[in-house]
Amino acid sequence: MIEDVFSSGEPAWVRGACADYQTDPVVQLSSVRVRRNIEGFPFPARCAKSQLFDSAAEALRSLGKSPVWEDCDFRLIDNLDDLSRHLLLEMNMVTPKLMKGGAGRFLLRDYAGKTTCMINEEDHISIISTYPGLDLKSALKTVSDMERSLNIKLARDVVLGYLTANPAYVGTGTTATVILHLPALDAAGDVSRVSGSLQRDWNSVELERFLPFDNEACGSFYALSNRITLSVTQEEIARNVSQAAATLVSRELFSRHKLKLSSGGELNDRFRRAWELLRNAKRLTFAEAVNAFSFVKLGADIGILPKINDSEWRRMIIRCQRYHMSKGRDGAVMEQSEEPFARAAMFRRFIDGLSSADN
Repeated sequence: MIEDVFSSGEPAWVRGACADYQTDPVVQLSSVRVRRNIEGFPFPARCAKSQLFDSAAEALRSLGKSPVWEDCDFRLIDNLDDLSRHLLLEMNMVTPKLMKGGAGRFLLRDYAGKTTCMINEEDHISIISTYPGLDLKSALKTVSDMERSLNIKLARDVVLGYLTANPAYVGTGTTATVILHLPALDAAGDVSRVSGSLQRDWNSVELERFLPFDNEACGSFYALSNRITLSVTQEEIARNVSQAAATLVSRELFSRHKLKLSSGGELNDRFRRAWELLRNAKRLTFAEAVNAFSFVKLGADIGILPKINDSEWRRMIIRCQRYHMSKGRDGAVMEQSEEPFARAAMFRRFIDGLSSADN
Protein backbone atom coordinates (compact mmCIF):
# COMPACT_ATOMS: atom_id res chain seq x y z
CA MET A 1 0.00 0.00 0.00
CA ILE A 2 1.25 3.51 -0.82
CA GLU A 3 0.24 6.74 0.86
CA ASP A 4 -3.00 8.31 -0.30
CA VAL A 5 -2.43 11.13 -2.82
CA PHE A 6 -4.70 13.16 -0.54
CA SER A 7 -1.78 13.46 1.90
CA SER A 8 1.02 13.92 -0.62
CA GLY A 9 0.75 17.56 -1.72
CA GLU A 10 2.72 19.96 0.45
CA PRO A 11 1.18 23.09 2.03
CA ALA A 12 1.42 26.38 0.14
CA TRP A 13 3.41 28.01 2.95
CA VAL A 14 6.28 25.58 2.41
CA ARG A 15 6.80 26.28 -1.27
CA GLY A 16 5.34 29.78 -1.69
CA ALA A 17 6.76 33.25 -1.28
CA CYS A 18 5.04 35.68 1.05
CA ALA A 19 3.61 39.02 0.03
CA ASP A 20 6.49 40.87 1.74
CA TYR A 21 9.72 39.10 0.87
CA GLN A 22 11.60 40.96 3.63
CA THR A 23 9.72 39.03 6.32
CA ASP A 24 10.26 35.66 4.62
CA PRO A 25 13.31 34.54 6.65
CA VAL A 26 11.49 35.28 9.92
CA VAL A 27 7.76 34.66 9.42
CA GLN A 28 7.12 31.13 8.20
CA LEU A 29 3.34 31.16 7.93
CA SER A 30 0.14 32.93 8.91
CA SER A 31 -2.92 30.89 9.84
CA VAL A 32 -6.52 31.64 10.79
CA ARG A 33 -8.79 28.99 12.29
CA VAL A 34 -12.55 29.39 12.76
CA ARG A 35 -14.52 26.99 14.97
CA ARG A 36 -18.25 26.49 14.37
CA ASN A 37 -20.91 24.11 15.68
CA ILE A 38 -24.21 23.03 14.19
CA GLU A 39 -27.31 24.02 16.11
CA GLY A 40 -29.31 21.06 17.41
CA PHE A 41 -26.32 18.76 17.95
CA PRO A 42 -24.23 18.32 21.12
CA PHE A 43 -20.54 19.13 20.84
CA PRO A 44 -18.66 16.20 19.19
CA ALA A 45 -17.26 14.89 22.48
CA ARG A 46 -20.83 14.37 23.74
CA CYS A 47 -22.33 13.08 20.48
CA ALA A 48 -23.40 9.49 19.94
CA LYS A 49 -21.91 7.80 16.86
CA SER A 50 -25.11 8.29 14.90
CA GLN A 51 -25.12 12.00 15.77
CA LEU A 52 -21.50 12.36 14.63
CA PHE A 53 -22.33 10.87 11.24
CA ASP A 54 -25.50 12.96 11.00
CA SER A 55 -23.66 16.22 11.78
CA ALA A 56 -20.89 15.28 9.33
CA ALA A 57 -23.46 14.52 6.62
CA GLU A 58 -25.11 17.89 7.17
CA ALA A 59 -21.78 19.72 6.99
CA LEU A 60 -20.60 17.84 3.89
CA ARG A 61 -23.94 18.34 2.16
CA SER A 62 -23.69 22.10 2.68
CA LEU A 63 -20.06 22.25 1.60
CA GLY A 64 -20.74 20.13 -1.45
CA LYS A 65 -23.34 22.57 -2.74
CA SER A 66 -21.02 25.58 -2.56
CA PRO A 67 -18.78 26.47 -5.52
CA VAL A 68 -16.29 27.91 -3.02
CA TRP A 69 -15.38 24.34 -2.02
CA GLU A 70 -15.32 22.79 -5.50
CA ASP A 71 -11.51 22.65 -5.59
CA CYS A 72 -11.40 20.54 -2.43
CA ASP A 73 -11.18 16.82 -1.77
CA PHE A 74 -12.18 15.03 1.42
CA ARG A 75 -11.56 11.79 3.27
CA LEU A 76 -13.04 9.93 6.21
CA ILE A 77 -10.05 9.78 8.56
CA ASP A 78 -10.65 6.09 9.27
CA ASN A 79 -10.16 5.37 5.56
CA LEU A 80 -6.61 6.79 5.58
CA ASP A 81 -3.71 4.48 6.39
CA ASP A 82 -1.32 5.24 9.24
CA LEU A 83 1.36 6.72 6.97
CA SER A 84 -1.06 9.12 5.27
CA ARG A 85 -2.44 10.33 8.60
CA HIS A 86 1.02 11.06 9.94
CA LEU A 87 2.09 12.84 6.75
CA LEU A 88 -0.82 15.23 7.21
CA LEU A 89 0.05 15.65 10.87
CA GLU A 90 3.71 16.41 10.17
CA MET A 91 2.59 19.17 7.79
CA ASN A 92 0.22 20.57 10.48
CA MET A 93 -2.75 20.01 8.19
CA VAL A 94 -4.59 17.96 10.80
CA THR A 95 -4.56 17.88 14.60
CA PRO A 96 -3.58 14.84 16.69
CA LYS A 97 -7.17 14.68 17.96
CA LEU A 98 -8.67 14.36 14.49
CA MET A 99 -5.89 12.06 13.27
CA LYS A 100 -7.00 9.38 15.73
CA GLY A 101 -10.15 8.98 13.65
CA GLY A 102 -13.50 7.76 14.84
CA ALA A 103 -17.13 8.07 13.83
CA GLY A 104 -17.94 10.98 11.53
CA ARG A 105 -14.45 12.47 11.47
CA PHE A 106 -13.53 13.92 8.07
CA LEU A 107 -10.84 16.15 6.64
CA LEU A 108 -11.27 18.40 3.61
CA ARG A 109 -8.34 20.12 1.91
CA ASP A 110 -7.97 22.24 -1.19
CA TYR A 111 -5.63 21.36 -4.03
CA ALA A 112 -3.67 24.61 -3.57
CA GLY A 113 -2.58 23.58 -0.06
CA LYS A 114 -3.97 26.69 1.66
CA THR A 115 -7.22 25.54 3.25
CA THR A 116 -8.37 22.60 5.33
CA CYS A 117 -11.63 21.85 7.10
CA MET A 118 -11.83 19.41 10.00
CA ILE A 119 -15.23 17.91 10.69
CA ASN A 120 -16.03 16.63 14.19
CA GLU A 121 -12.65 17.33 15.71
CA GLU A 122 -13.29 19.36 18.90
CA ASP A 123 -16.07 21.30 17.18
CA HIS A 124 -18.34 20.21 14.34
CA ILE A 125 -16.58 22.40 11.78
CA SER A 126 -13.09 23.91 11.95
CA ILE A 127 -11.95 25.85 8.87
CA ILE A 128 -8.23 26.68 8.68
CA SER A 129 -6.50 28.82 6.07
CA THR A 130 -2.71 29.12 5.95
CA TYR A 131 -0.59 31.50 3.89
CA PRO A 132 3.18 31.94 3.62
CA GLY A 133 4.76 34.86 5.42
CA LEU A 134 2.94 37.60 7.31
CA ASP A 135 -0.43 37.56 5.57
CA LEU A 136 -3.22 37.13 8.10
CA LYS A 137 -5.42 39.40 6.02
CA SER A 138 -5.52 36.90 3.13
CA ALA A 139 -5.94 33.96 5.51
CA LEU A 140 -8.91 35.66 7.21
CA LYS A 141 -10.53 36.53 3.88
CA THR A 142 -10.25 32.92 2.70
CA VAL A 143 -11.71 31.55 5.94
CA SER A 144 -14.52 34.12 5.85
CA ASP A 145 -15.41 33.24 2.26
CA MET A 146 -15.48 29.55 3.15
CA GLU A 147 -17.62 30.17 6.24
CA ARG A 148 -20.15 32.32 4.39
CA SER A 149 -20.77 29.42 2.04
CA LEU A 150 -22.11 27.31 4.92
CA ASN A 151 -25.86 27.04 4.57
CA ILE A 152 -26.28 25.66 8.10
CA LYS A 153 -27.80 27.10 11.24
CA LEU A 154 -24.85 27.49 13.62
CA ALA A 155 -24.85 27.40 17.42
CA ARG A 156 -24.78 31.03 18.52
CA ASP A 157 -25.74 33.06 21.58
CA VAL A 158 -27.19 36.55 21.13
CA VAL A 159 -24.82 38.02 23.73
CA LEU A 160 -21.75 35.76 23.69
CA GLY A 161 -21.51 35.01 19.99
CA TYR A 162 -20.52 31.64 18.51
CA LEU A 163 -20.55 28.73 20.98
CA THR A 164 -17.54 26.41 21.01
CA ALA A 165 -16.62 23.18 22.77
CA ASN A 166 -13.73 24.94 24.50
CA PRO A 167 -15.05 28.02 26.36
CA ALA A 168 -11.75 29.81 25.65
CA TYR A 169 -12.88 30.31 22.03
CA VAL A 170 -16.45 31.48 22.64
CA GLY A 171 -17.27 34.69 20.80
CA THR A 172 -15.65 34.81 17.38
CA GLY A 173 -14.36 31.25 17.68
CA THR A 174 -11.31 32.55 15.81
CA THR A 175 -7.59 31.98 16.33
CA ALA A 176 -5.02 33.91 14.30
CA THR A 177 -1.50 32.46 14.48
CA VAL A 178 1.86 33.47 13.06
CA ILE A 179 4.80 31.05 13.21
CA LEU A 180 8.15 32.85 13.43
CA HIS A 181 11.78 31.75 13.32
CA LEU A 182 13.65 33.80 15.95
CA PRO A 183 17.19 32.35 16.21
CA ALA A 184 18.97 35.69 16.76
CA LEU A 185 16.70 36.65 19.66
CA ASP A 186 17.12 33.13 21.01
CA ALA A 187 20.92 33.29 20.75
CA ALA A 188 20.94 36.64 22.57
CA GLY A 189 18.59 35.32 25.26
CA ASP A 190 16.09 38.08 24.52
CA VAL A 191 12.93 36.09 23.73
CA SER A 192 11.54 36.23 27.28
CA ARG A 193 12.13 39.98 27.50
CA VAL A 194 10.54 40.59 24.10
CA SER A 195 7.60 38.36 25.03
CA GLY A 196 7.05 40.42 28.18
CA SER A 197 7.01 43.67 26.23
CA LEU A 198 4.48 42.17 23.81
CA GLN A 199 2.19 41.41 26.74
CA ARG A 200 2.42 45.05 27.83
CA ASP A 201 1.84 46.50 24.36
CA TRP A 202 -0.69 43.93 23.12
CA ASN A 203 -2.27 42.19 26.11
CA SER A 204 -4.49 40.22 23.74
CA VAL A 205 -1.62 38.18 22.21
CA GLU A 206 0.78 35.56 23.50
CA LEU A 207 4.09 34.12 22.28
CA GLU A 208 4.90 30.46 22.92
CA ARG A 209 7.45 27.92 21.73
CA PHE A 210 6.12 26.02 18.74
CA LEU A 211 5.82 22.32 19.53
CA PRO A 212 5.88 19.94 16.54
CA PHE A 213 3.80 16.83 17.07
CA ASP A 214 5.57 14.06 18.98
CA ASN A 215 8.77 16.13 19.20
CA GLU A 216 10.27 18.48 21.74
CA ALA A 217 10.44 22.22 21.07
CA CYS A 218 13.46 22.96 18.91
CA GLY A 219 14.79 25.21 16.19
CA SER A 220 13.85 28.64 17.61
CA PHE A 221 10.31 28.42 16.23
CA TYR A 222 7.64 30.43 18.05
CA ALA A 223 3.87 30.72 17.69
CA LEU A 224 2.26 34.14 18.15
CA SER A 225 -1.52 34.08 18.54
CA ASN A 226 -4.48 35.89 20.10
CA ARG A 227 -5.60 35.12 23.64
CA ILE A 228 -9.03 36.78 23.40
CA THR A 229 -11.98 35.78 21.21
CA LEU A 230 -14.83 37.38 23.17
CA SER A 231 -16.04 40.98 22.57
CA VAL A 232 -13.62 41.44 19.69
CA THR A 233 -14.03 41.17 15.91
CA GLN A 234 -12.12 38.85 13.61
CA GLU A 235 -10.57 41.86 11.91
CA GLU A 236 -9.32 43.22 15.24
CA ILE A 237 -7.83 39.82 16.09
CA ALA A 238 -5.95 39.63 12.78
CA ARG A 239 -4.79 43.24 13.03
CA ASN A 240 -3.48 42.90 16.61
CA VAL A 241 -1.57 39.69 15.87
CA SER A 242 -0.17 41.15 12.63
CA GLN A 243 1.07 44.29 14.39
CA ALA A 244 2.67 42.25 17.18
CA ALA A 245 4.29 39.97 14.59
CA ALA A 246 5.68 42.96 12.69
CA THR A 247 7.27 44.16 15.92
CA LEU A 248 8.86 40.75 16.47
CA VAL A 249 10.18 40.71 12.90
CA SER A 250 11.80 44.13 13.42
CA ARG A 251 13.44 43.04 16.66
CA GLU A 252 14.68 39.78 15.16
CA LEU A 253 16.15 41.55 12.12
CA PHE A 254 17.80 44.15 14.39
CA SER A 255 19.24 41.35 16.52
CA ARG A 256 20.58 39.69 13.37
CA HIS A 257 22.19 42.96 12.33
CA LYS A 258 23.94 43.25 15.70
CA LEU A 259 25.14 39.65 15.42
CA LYS A 260 26.56 40.32 11.98
CA LEU A 261 28.44 43.40 13.19
CA SER A 262 29.78 41.64 16.27
CA SER A 263 30.50 38.26 14.66
CA GLY A 264 33.89 37.05 15.76
CA GLY A 265 35.75 33.90 16.64
CA GLU A 266 33.30 32.46 19.18
CA LEU A 267 30.16 33.14 17.15
CA ASN A 268 31.71 31.98 13.88
CA ASP A 269 32.83 28.83 15.67
CA ARG A 270 29.24 28.13 16.75
CA PHE A 271 28.04 28.51 13.16
CA ARG A 272 30.78 26.23 11.86
CA ARG A 273 30.12 23.61 14.53
CA ALA A 274 26.44 23.47 13.52
CA TRP A 275 27.44 23.28 9.85
CA GLU A 276 29.96 20.48 10.43
CA LEU A 277 27.49 18.54 12.57
CA LEU A 278 25.01 18.43 9.69
CA ARG A 279 27.78 17.74 7.19
CA ASN A 280 29.43 14.84 9.03
CA ALA A 281 27.03 13.30 11.57
CA LYS A 282 26.15 9.64 11.06
CA ARG A 283 23.00 9.83 13.17
CA LEU A 284 20.77 12.76 14.14
CA THR A 285 17.66 13.00 16.27
CA PHE A 286 14.97 15.36 15.03
CA ALA A 287 15.82 17.89 17.75
CA GLU A 288 19.56 17.75 17.02
CA ALA A 289 18.99 18.23 13.30
CA VAL A 290 16.51 21.09 13.60
CA ASN A 291 18.50 22.93 16.29
CA ALA A 292 21.63 22.79 14.15
CA PHE A 293 19.77 23.60 10.93
CA SER A 294 18.10 26.59 12.61
CA PHE A 295 21.49 28.02 13.58
CA VAL A 296 22.93 27.25 10.15
CA LYS A 297 20.05 29.16 8.54
CA LEU A 298 20.83 32.14 10.77
CA GLY A 299 24.47 31.99 9.71
CA ALA A 300 23.38 31.85 6.07
CA ASP A 301 20.98 34.79 6.46
CA ILE A 302 23.66 37.07 7.92
CA GLY A 303 26.21 36.06 5.29
CA ILE A 304 28.60 33.87 7.28
CA LEU A 305 27.54 30.55 5.74
CA PRO A 306 26.43 29.68 2.18
CA LYS A 307 22.99 31.01 1.21
CA ILE A 308 20.03 28.70 1.83
CA ASN A 309 16.81 29.16 -0.11
CA ASP A 310 13.91 29.84 2.28
CA SER A 311 11.55 27.37 0.60
CA GLU A 312 14.17 24.62 0.52
CA TRP A 313 14.94 25.24 4.18
CA ARG A 314 11.28 24.91 5.18
CA ARG A 315 10.94 21.85 2.97
CA MET A 316 13.86 20.15 4.72
CA ILE A 317 12.29 20.79 8.14
CA ILE A 318 9.19 18.93 6.94
CA ARG A 319 11.00 16.14 5.10
CA CYS A 320 13.35 15.24 7.95
CA GLN A 321 10.43 13.96 10.04
CA ARG A 322 10.00 10.23 10.40
CA TYR A 323 6.91 9.69 8.27
CA HIS A 324 8.06 11.96 5.46
CA MET A 325 11.32 10.03 5.34
CA SER A 326 9.16 6.89 4.97
CA LYS A 327 7.60 8.08 1.70
CA GLY A 328 8.41 5.91 -1.32
CA ARG A 329 8.73 2.75 0.78
CA ASP A 330 5.43 1.18 -0.36
CA GLY A 331 3.62 2.28 2.78
CA ALA A 332 6.16 0.79 5.20
CA VAL A 333 6.93 3.17 8.06
CA MET A 334 10.61 3.60 8.85
CA GLU A 335 11.76 1.85 12.01
CA GLN A 336 12.69 4.18 14.86
CA SER A 337 16.18 2.68 15.02
CA GLU A 338 16.71 3.55 11.34
CA GLU A 339 15.33 7.08 11.56
CA PRO A 340 18.40 8.99 12.95
CA PHE A 341 20.72 7.42 10.35
CA ALA A 342 18.39 8.26 7.46
CA ARG A 343 18.00 11.83 8.75
CA ALA A 344 21.77 12.32 9.04
CA ALA A 345 22.27 11.03 5.48
CA MET A 346 19.60 13.47 4.24
CA PHE A 347 21.36 16.45 5.82
CA ARG A 348 24.80 15.34 4.64
CA ARG A 349 23.51 15.38 1.07
CA PHE A 350 21.87 18.76 1.54
CA ILE A 351 24.96 20.43 3.08
CA ASP A 352 27.25 18.88 0.47
CA GLY A 353 24.99 20.36 -2.20
CA LEU A 354 25.32 23.81 -0.65
CA SER A 355 29.08 23.43 -0.39
CA SER A 356 29.34 22.46 -4.06
CA ALA A 357 27.16 25.39 -5.15
CA ASP A 358 29.25 27.80 -3.08
CA ASN A 359 32.52 26.72 -4.70
